[in-house]
Amino acid sequence: MTFQPNNIKIEVINVRTENKICTGMAKTEQGETFILNARTPANSRGICSTAYMALHSMAFAKMMIDKMEWEKEDQFDITCPHGAVTYRLSRVRNQIDG
Repeated sequence: MTFQPNNIKIEVINVRTENKICTGMAKTEQGETFILNARTPANSRGICSTAYMALHSMAFAKMMIDKMEWEKEDQFDITCPHGAVTYRLSRVRNQIDG
């Protein structure tokens, strides 16, 4: 049986600027969505590197473990180190074939 880690969906749910675009180098926009998996980023416009560093350990844990003891819901929010962008992390459970 092959271990199949969960993909992690990361949604930009709030950007605290007037135009909803972060003023940082990555210019993160409210509504963007990213999928973390074995190779990341999976899409051409990647996630902000500063935000990625802040959320990576929690995203990796969600990827490898079906539910952590402290989890009340299957999603949680993380604010970037600059405080301007809030990301929502949730599992996309993979199905194992055969």
